[in-house]
Amino acid sequence: MAGVRYAVLGSGSSANAYIFEKDDFSFIIDNGFSLKELTRRAGLAGFDLSKVNFILLTHTHSDHFKGVGTLSRKYKIPVVVHHYLPDEDFNKMKPFSRMDVVPGKKYNFNSLSFTPFSTSHDACCPLGYYFSFGEETFMLLTDTGTVSDEMRSLAAKTKTLFLEANYSEELLMTGPYPGFLKNRISSNQGHLSNDDAIEFLNSMKDSTPEMVYLCHLSDSNNSPESIKETMELKLKWIGNIKICNKGEIYESS
Repeated sequence: MAGVRYAVLGSGSSANAYIFEKDDFSFIIDNGFSLKELTRRAGLAGFDLSKVNFILLTHTHSDHFKGVGTLSRKYKIPVVVHHYLPDEDFNKMKPFSRMDVVPGKKYNFNSLSFTPFSTSHDACCPLGYYFSFGEETFMLLTDTGTVSDEMRSLAAKTKTLFLEANYSEELLMTGPYPGFLKNRISSNQGHLSNDDAIEFLNSMKDSTPEMVYLCHLSDSNNSPESIKETMELKLKWIGNIKICNKGEIYESS
């Protein structure tokens, strides 16, 4: 049996989407792209969207859900959301169908097991996801202003981690954003900074996870160069790290 194939189809302030596939089972986390653009990106990475079984949604900010409805309707794919997400928020996407999940509960479908967990973000009922295909484990941890004990516990079991490094504190504070927006981004319901991401990695054992993708970089308040500078100064964790440039595609090796 083949292993898990996956790709970051795009990550950043503008649009986010991640795809995972094992054998004939496939799912997507978020879609901030148009159907045409997502199809193009998936094709470049060698994925067929008609094989997608589920769309897992983290939250209802446009860079994560803008293209969810059209994708869901096109291929009749159910959208997985927090069970407390109001119908009026969900129905804005006009999706094919809805599947409710409860944070902290484990779900099994085909070869996939996944556990949603609550994040701290200024959107209604935001989620992150820990999931596994047999021995291969993954975690998506973005769009949260704080890190919980639950997140650390799940990350300790994760081989491949998609971790937010949204902003450089220096670039944010000296940048063009108005004060209220700077405060929102850096708040406990905002995003993880480069320093936050590195502190998170430093808190874990050297052997876990095996691969980290630093993602969801801000268009205005971060850069790969800024992350590398912070890593050189503060990173103690030893492992493989790939910095995801804004909007680029990253395939599993």
